[in-house]
Order: sequence, then C-alpha cells, then structure tokens
Amino acid sequence: MAKEKLFLSHKNMPEDRVEDEMFKGFYVYNPHIVFYVYTPVAILNIGLAIYMGVLWWQIALGLMVAVAFWTVFEYSMHRYLFHFESENPFWKKFFYTIHHGHHDYPNDNRFMLVHPIISLVAFVILWGLFYLIAGHYAHAFMGGIGICYMFYDWLHFASHNYNYKNKYFQMLKVHHMRHHYEDNDKNFAFTTLIWDIIMKTLLRN
Repeated sequence: MAKEKLFLSHKNMPEDRVEDEMFKGFYVYNPHIVFYVYTPVAILNIGLAIYMGVLWWQIALGLMVAVAFWTVFEYSMHRYLFHFESENPFWKKFFYTIHHGHHDYPNDNRFMLVHPIISLVAFVILWGLFYLIAGHYAHAFMGGIGICYMFYDWLHFASHNYNYKNKYFQMLKVHHMRHHYEDNDKNFAFTTLIWDIIMKTLLRN
C-alpha cells in the first residue's frame, strides 16, 4: 500500500492555524536565542566543574562523552519523541508546537527551534539524572551537552536557510531535507548519520 502523502507547505503557517494548533508564544522568532541561553549555561557548568576540583583531563573526557551521548540523544528524541502521535488534545498540541508544525511548514523560521523553556526543562531533567550518576563530574558533561545543543540548533536552522559549500554541511543538509521531503520515517539523525545507519533508518539512493 502506498504511503499517505503528508501535508507540506512552502509558505509560512497561516496565523489562524498558529492560533488553533500552537501553544501561544511557544515558538522562537530569533535563531540566536539558543546562544543567549545556552552559552552562559555551558560556561557555568564547566566553571562549576573547575571550581569543584575536576581535573582538566576529566573535563575534556566529560566533553567528549557528551558529544558521543548527544548523537544518541538527538536521534532518539527526534525519532521517538518529536514524531510521537497522540490523540490526547493537550499532547497533540504540544507535539505540533515542538515539531509537527515544522514538518507541515518547514520553511517557517518560527518553528525550526524548540522554545528555550521546553529545552531548559529537558536540560534540567538530564542534569539531575547525570548528577545522581556522576556527582559533580556531571557539570563538565552537561557543559558539553549545552555546547552540542547550540551546534545542533544552529545547524538545523542553517540547513533550512543557508547553502554553505562545506562538504559536511552539504551532506547533513541533504540528509535532513530528504527527511522532510521524501520520508518522515527515515533520516532522523542530524549532526551525524551513524545512528540512522545502525538503526536502519537511513534513506538509500
């Protein structure tokens, strides 16, 4: 059976649909806001690690572990949470606000980024879990997560708005555009293709 064609518009979302289907104010107009929020968060966490006596190589290790973890986290959140379908009116509106609306209107810059209030809640929950596991060593790790998140959000916004000639950027841009325009159930990863390959969700040519 052929897959049902999804709604997709190249225009901005009509204001009446924004009012009906989005949580009011929970979308981002300024693509730089993620840097305003998470640069201090990353610096604070790394600063706390230094203040608490975490050694430089332990901080470096925490940052490297954060990068590796981010690739798994990014893929899992996109595939299993952002694409979750709910019949509950609240959660349906929530998921439309954080991601489904972006799929309907992929060129509308207001809906390319998750609102900082939502991302900060996720950040605090993640910070709490890793603090329980690793104590004050979690600060370096979470500083790395903050850096990864800024890179991820900027790269996502850039892939929809710019066309840098860099080969890495072009690879990720094409990979992501195919997720939007060919198959929403494939190509979930963004900063690396590795988990799409491992999980067999990579769109083949």
